[in-house]
Amino acid sequence: MRLDDLKEEFPKMPEGMKAMIEREVEKQIKTERVQFNRRKRTAGKVVAASLAAVLLFGTSVYAGVRAYRMQQEKDGDYGVKVSVAGEDDADAGDTTVTQTPESIPNIKMEVGYLPEGMVQTEEGKYSYEDARAKGGVSICFYRMNTGDDKFEVYHSDVAESENFTVNGFDGVYLRSPNLYEEEISFNQRIYVAYTDVHYVMKMYIASDVTKAEAMKIAQGIRVTPTEETKGLAVVNAEDWSSYQASLKMRDEVASDDPGMAYAVAKEQMANTHKIGERFSAEKNGNENYKWLEMQVSDVKVADDLSLLDPAHVDEDLTAAVGADGKILPATIQYIKEGGSDSLSEVVKERQVAQKLVYATVEYTNTGDKTLHDVLFFGNLTRICEKDGQMQICFKDSRDSYETPKAGDTWTRAVNQGRSSFWEMQYYDVTGGERGNNYIDSIQPGETVTVHMAWFVTGEELSSLYLSLDTFGGAGDFADTALAMGYVDIRQKNQS
Repeated sequence: MRLDDLKEEFPKMPEGMKAMIEREVEKQIKTERVQFNRRKRTAGKVVAASLAAVLLFGTSVYAGVRAYRMQQEKDGDYGVKVSVAGEDDADAGDTTVTQTPESIPNIKMEVGYLPEGMVQTEEGKYSYEDARAKGGVSICFYRMNTGDDKFEVYHSDVAESENFTVNGFDGVYLRSPNLYEEEISFNQRIYVAYTDVHYVMKMYIASDVTKAEAMKIAQGIRVTPTEETKGLAVVNAEDWSSYQASLKMRDEVASDDPGMAYAVAKEQMANTHKIGERFSAEKNGNENYKWLEMQVSDVKVADDLSLLDPAHVDEDLTAAVGADGKILPATIQYIKEGGSDSLSEVVKERQVAQKLVYATVEYTNTGDKTLHDVLFFGNLTRICEKDGQMQICFKDSRDSYETPKAGDTWTRAVNQGRSSFWEMQYYDVTGGERGNNYIDSIQPGETVTVHMAWFVTGEELSSLYLSLDTFGGAGDFADTALAMGYVDIRQKNQS
């Protein structure tokens, strides 16, 4: 079949659409792009060829290429809506493609540029060697199975936003204030709409990556269709419809979920245990726990790390102590949260003493068979009695250390210390496939002793209850934790 014959096989393109695409071809060819030695064909030529295919074959073959573009819409001074919309072209007439894609290919992602010292740590995750898994960038994709123009996200508290183009595709950069200057926080975002394959990329960018470097990373990313379904380069994307459904479900759970209880009647904690008391773990629901008895035999409080086995002390723990070997205080930040008309700001700060809580926990196999790969976990939950109820106090770590009172200008108190983490931060028994918090085996009648430790503020010592439940979290009353029973390890406050 000759080229001229091919033209007759496809519907004629309206002149308005043709003019629009020709302008895009010219504009994109002039766009500066990152070049790769391994790719002899430049990105500009690839885009131009794709758009030329539209000119030749019509919209039915390459529907959506450049008919949609990503944009930002300001809401007040600091609110931004990022969306994908059809181009408004007066000459195009009623030709904007608004169809749900008939098929969306699998794609591969090639990362052509990383800053010096940055390495891949997981699929889609990259961080600097000296801050592995703490900062850097994390990349995910959404498969726009409901149509490209259904993409829409909203960000408030945006200090900076910018439209840009990467390899012919529209993107938006956003930056929120970084209130935690001594920590790495993911306060930047990049969105890019790959409308030729019906995907949107979302890049989370940490504060240890500059805007310029983030832009270069985005410029170096290549997305190409593939028939492969597995492999390191194949993108594992979430359908936009599934993502939207999960958001709706999350909102419904947050508003009315009996499994996420932050207060319970006092009698629901009637099964609370004392230090030194042995109790059955069967009600936890973990298969191995049917045969286990537990005992928190001892609890100590220290202002240094001398109770810990040096063999199990990592750099995160040592970073919590000063030159004199004493645990550093935590900084509590009082933040006035921003929105569409203001940026978040720190109103005031104060220092709070931190302590190490060190517990000795014994696991005994009461059955007649050896137990293998016994998971253990310890959450140090802060519980207070108020108005006849037991309530989570100092709510889950950094998001609400305190509640503002009438007249306070701040809306949220943030604990910046190691005490903001309620899960166990130290344990001296390791096992399992990854050598983490597992006991390799417990013989019938055998007792295995595990030492666990947490950082807490001195103000929290009188509210500490230990949950050895392997299912529930630290920031709410889980049914399994209530059934098995918390352990009362409250101490005298040391503010």
